[in-house]
Amino acid sequence: MCVHFFRRAAGIFKSAITGTFLLFAQAETASAGLRVCNGSVDLVNIAIGYETEDGLRTEGWWTVTANACSQLIQGRLTSDRYYLHVADGFGESRLAGDITLCIREEKFVLYDGDQCWQRGLIEADFFLVETDGTEDWTVLLSYD
Repeated sequence: MCVHFFRRAAGIFKSAITGTFLLFAQAETASAGLRVCNGSVDLVNIAIGYETEDGLRTEGWWTVTANACSQLIQGRLTSDRYYLHVADGFGESRLAGDITLCIREEKFVLYDGDQCWQRGLIEADFFLVETDGTEDWTVLLSYD
């Protein structure tokens, strides 16, 4: 299977092959924030990474069942770049990513995404979601 990443900005769609899910990111105006919708038949667990005033922050987990959505960030988005890690119910990564950040198996909030092993943490691949400066964004995960 291949994955296509679709981004909608001002009615224009762009695509690039990136992994094993279909990712559809769309600017929405209904409610501000970052939302992930799971269009697959499998439960997924989501971790997120983003820049804050205190540095790069990673946190998890949001469990999103099949055909459901979860609001990861409430309120207006303040960054153009967010990083997502998608794992199945067994903790196996479902998407390849371009950046490696630290996670834990249990619920977590961490700062600084490097030196995971030295800190007793797990390294995980995160993929980039560029929001193009919008205040709200939705990512749809589904099989191609």
